[in-house]
Amino acid sequence: MITVFTPTYNRGYILHQLYTSLKNQTSDNFEWIIVDDDSTDDTEQVVASFESVGNGITYIKQPHGGKHRAINRAVKIAKGDYFFIVDSDDYLENFAVERIILYAASINEN
Repeated sequence: MITVFTPTYNRGYILHQLYTSLKNQTSDNFEWIIVDDDSTDDTEQVVASFESVGNGITYIKQPHGGKHRAINRAVKIAKGDYFFIVDSDDYLENFAVERIILYAASINEN
């Protein structure tokens, strides 16, 4: 399984683009962890409106601490064998998770 991790701060207006790309993945063998760095916009409400994708969405809102603290928090709870950072203003091609799993399997022995 892949952990897709998104750090976010005041990105409620654009998170839907990433969500849609995750919803359209050809593989659902991933979890999505979002760590919100104390946003003051509607990020929390936007994420609450999302239906589950992959193996679920985990949303954590924490006091402002920066991207490095968000990464550290997510790594501690990640269930995936691989940790993939996708920023809040990015999106993935529909086959991205499937390809990551394929390539990871080809190098697992190394």
